[in-house]
Amino acid sequence: MKKVYIGVIAALSISILLFGCSSKEKEMKEDVNLGFDQAKKVEVSSVHHPDAVLNTIDKQQDINTFINKLKVDKWNVADLPADAKKENVYKMYQERTVKLGESSNKGKKELKQVATITTYKGIPYIDVEIKNLNLNLKVPKDVSEYLSSQSQQKQ
Repeated sequence: MKKVYIGVIAALSISILLFGCSSKEKEMKEDVNLGFDQAKKVEVSSVHHPDAVLNTIDKQQDINTFINKLKVDKWNVADLPADAKKENVYKMYQERTVKLGESSNKGKKELKQVATITTYKGIPYIDVEIKNLNLNLKVPKDVSEYLSSQSQQKQ
């Protein structure tokens, strides 16, 4: 009888542990936040001509649309294919953080580049660089197509 109780307790403990791990994984997937929602401006440029801005997204409604279409929660870490060719660079800017003891920057819109997204031609992969962290990611096909189309638009 003692062995049965120990077996039941062990089975319950393992199932509780596994249930807890799976719910944490779901929470982590839902809480993916790279800080893109705080962006105030996005500049699109070609990899071949990085100084020439092809498109600027700076209206808050357009930025929100852009961020929603990125579907960040669907991104997965992946290795780039060997034949990947860089296409466009998206530079994301936020207002500079006012630090303790500094005067507020309400009057001036001082923007600081906080992230860079690099797309690849014809394949659904991107590079994301945030604070010296560089990630190679696979994105959904529609996200890749949307990003490619943003370099065609001039705002």
